[in-house]
Amino acid sequence: NNKKMSSSQITGVGCDVSSCKYNTIDCKCSAAQIKVQNDKATTKSETFCSTFLSLYTSDAADDK
Repeated sequence: NNKKMSSSQITGVGCDVSSCKYNTIDCKCSAAQIKVQNDKATTKSETFCSTFLSLYTSDAADDK
């Protein structure tokens, strides 16, 4: 299990994406900051978290 406890997390930010590197065992976001993108969004489903990094693939190029 690659999940970690949320010793450092963004207060109030939950995360249900179990395949994200920053999702903790208690479904919190442990990233230092998050970025939600799509400045043209008019609904929740049109937004996305660009902070997402997969547990299962190498996204090192995106981790800047």
